Amino acid sequence: MRFVWLFLLLMSMPLAAASLTIDGRLDESQWQSAQVFEEFVVVEPFTRAAPSYPTTVRILALPEGIAIGFYNVQPRGVPRQRELTARDSDMSGDRVNAYIDFNADGEVAYNFTVSLAGSVQDGTITNENQFSTDWDGDWQHAAFEGEDFWSAEMLLPWTVAAMKNSGTPRRTVAVMFDRVLGAQAERSGYPAATFRRPRYVSEFVRIEIDQYEQSLFRVFPYATAAADLKNDRQTFNAGADLYWKPSGDFQLTAALAPDFGQVEADELVVNFDAIETFFSDRRPFFTENQGLFDLRTPDSGLLIYTRRIGGPRDDGSGLANEIDAAVKANGSALGFDYGALVAQESDYADDLGSLFYGQRVLRTGEQLSVGYLGTLVDRPFLDRQATVHAIDATWRANDRWQVTGQVLASDIDDERDSRGTGIWTRIDYTPRPSFRQEWEITHFDRELNFNDMGFQRRASLNEIEWTAEYQQTLDHQLLRGATWRGEWQWRTNDRGERIPGAFIFDRDWQYRSGASISLNAFLETRGVNDLITRGNGNVAMPFRQSYRLEYSSPRLKRWQFELNLRPFEEGLGGRALEIGGEATYTASEQLSLDGYIFATDSSDWLVWQRGNLLGRFERRMVDSALNINWFPRPKHELRVKLQWLAIAAENARSVRVDRLGAAMPSDDRIDDFSVNNFGLQLRYRYEFAPQSDIFAVYGRGGFVETDRREDFDDLLSDALSLRDADQFLVKVRRRF
Repeated sequence: MRFVWLFLLLMSMPLAAASLTIDGRLDESQWQSAQVFEEFVVVEPFTRAAPSYPTTVRILALPEGIAIGFYNVQPRGVPRQRELTARDSDMSGDRVNAYIDFNADGEVAYNFTVSLAGSVQDGTITNENQFSTDWDGDWQHAAFEGEDFWSAEMLLPWTVAAMKNSGTPRRTVAVMFDRVLGAQAERSGYPAATFRRPRYVSEFVRIEIDQYEQSLFRVFPYATAAADLKNDRQTFNAGADLYWKPSGDFQLTAALAPDFGQVEADELVVNFDAIETFFSDRRPFFTENQGLFDLRTPDSGLLIYTRRIGGPRDDGSGLANEIDAAVKANGSALGFDYGALVAQESDYADDLGSLFYGQRVLRTGEQLSVGYLGTLVDRPFLDRQATVHAIDATWRANDRWQVTGQVLASDIDDERDSRGTGIWTRIDYTPRPSFRQEWEITHFDRELNFNDMGFQRRASLNEIEWTAEYQQTLDHQLLRGATWRGEWQWRTNDRGERIPGAFIFDRDWQYRSGASISLNAFLETRGVNDLITRGNGNVAMPFRQSYRLEYSSPRLKRWQFELNLRPFEEGLGGRALEIGGEATYTASEQLSLDGYIFATDSSDWLVWQRGNLLGRFERRMVDSALNINWFPRPKHELRVKLQWLAIAAENARSVRVDRLGAAMPSDDRIDDFSVNNFGLQLRYRYEFAPQSDIFAVYGRGGFVETDRREDFDDLLSDALSLRDADQFLVKVRRRF
């Protein structure tokens, strides 16, 4: 079996121990010579006032890595929230964050979080404020609780991320530290910067530290054994991820038969739109050193969307492609950062798989950064080759002005042979800390297409956006701050037809108790929907309104909840109402439950049928989930994830779109229908060594769409019997 001998050999090898003890106590003598940061201010809400309790951060460069220590004053009378959470899960309790831009160039930063309970979260920050927790770094951490304080230590090895000029004795890094006081939902930080603004990473404070050279060679073999209980079939897979980092200036990652063991469940989605749903990627190979390739566009675009690799086959069978091998290289030389990514799917030689290639070059400067990204995808089953080129630039004129832009071109070689271009620019202006403005101009022509390796919501787009935001500090007994935000959008397609734009207004209040209230108004202008019929004509859309009221509670003993009320219009102007909420119950530090339920009732849900035929339905929808997280012992985790989404569409009315875009009543027969989507996952995880895990996962679920209306009681009972998938899987992955 593939790589079995390698897996068994590596599993028998001992793990190396680190020479620096990280226990959270900050009692080592080395800390006395560390750089110290104490000038914390409140950054969420962004009042820049003095925090409720002081925080001191120390940072020290050692041969083992960069050590960071937090000392957090918190008297015993102040509630402490110390519940355990799974790695990278949302944290609502007491915690500290260290953000580091290792190259101090504003391009990519890394986030390291430690909670009072010792739980961790890590991720990357790209494009100034785009967070992703998909990346899992190799670092040490610990927390310690004292009588009137708690403290945390982190040790970040020199090989934790790519670092240019790694051979010099000193290096400049940019850092940001913050602390969250869970009982009051107060975030204080140094320097005064917030990720809610367009400029974040470039606002970090620059410091100089000693630098030490480290090299690293690690292998992560894995093995999975799966039993398909529905089809009475068993499978075994094995492979490995390899990481070679001879220095910070060059890192090579390779994957042999990358791991596709399903230990992370995607959220349930039922999508009837013309635009696909975006999913994040947790596969280790595709998250390591991916920040350099994270180049985004307006309209939520992404030029390299790694979920394309190993996606559905082009033959329409519905099967997923496996990956034979993938290689990624990152480095820096002569003042440039560079990267290359190659991945080949199984059966590429038999024309069923695809070949993916991406490359990136970036030159960063004190004020100006310029880069190039190119991708090539060969899809032999479709006789299609897709090439995309993008040149991007960021000009940080000063602490008030920042200008970002891209020029894009695509070349699709298939039976149509299309070529497309695009260009966009974004200008951020922050005249003072409490006020900012943003202008954005976008042009994508009708032939621009970077979907073969990227994620593109639409082509044929001309858009102008203006955004203004004001942060208000309030000296009030109950309120700490408030935020005003407004946005205006004007949009057309490449044929000059007006696409619905919008006027958006937001008003947020932050209370000293930790509660918050948000009001939102979304006013969508008249225009044509040129996507819904999949190329069979435009649909004229009326002016529509949407309003949202959201309340987030403070921590109420063991409970915390959020309530939402959203009246809105959809379809051709029908009224709709969404109501729901989320709740978290902390039974103990080791056991917590959270869930949500949202119910929607709509009088005019517009769904494409075929050609220029649309259906107008009365829709009732329930979207719900329940999660149980239990940590019976250190390093042991049991998670239950239950999801149910159901739709009942009734009183169908058919309409056809004429050449002017008007939806005219039609005699075509359209049936009512119901959708039932259910998913259950039971997952046990044991971390027997750093970055080394054993998983046991049971998953079951299914999807069914019926041509009749059903009551929700029947849908719920039927959901429990859905069994498109029924699988038990065991996975072992170890770090060497």
